[in-house]
Amino acid sequence: MPPRNNLRGERRKNGRHVFAAAATLGLVLAGYGPLLPSADAKTVSGLSSKWGRACKMRVVEQFDVPNSDAVVTLDATEQKSIDEGNTSLADVQTYGLSFNWEVRGMRINGYCNVHGKGKITEFKQGL
Repeated sequence: MPPRNNLRGERRKNGRHVFAAAATLGLVLAGYGPLLPSADAKTVSGLSSKWGRACKMRVVEQFDVPNSDAVVTLDATEQKSIDEGNTSLADVQTYGLSFNWEVRGMRINGYCNVHGKGKITEFKQGL
């Protein structure tokens, strides 16, 4: 009798090898993550996201609300300027950004200004 073709078993074995190799590569790259430069510091959208999170955390801490209830958005004028290409990364790093914030369900809102190094310089309630 001729030998059976065990293709399904071979695929399963190869799949395990591929998964193991991918998992190992992922762990190696994750280990080097802290040594690689942050993408946040290289783009306007990255800085906007990072600094927006700082404003959001300030809202969460100040009003003792869940993270999901704090909503922070980039100021509409600044967003438009960035979208049109009128604001560069250098501009953002020089002048900073302004964000609007609100707390869902509490009718509390305001704005948060961040300077070019990412520190909150102004946090006001009410618009």
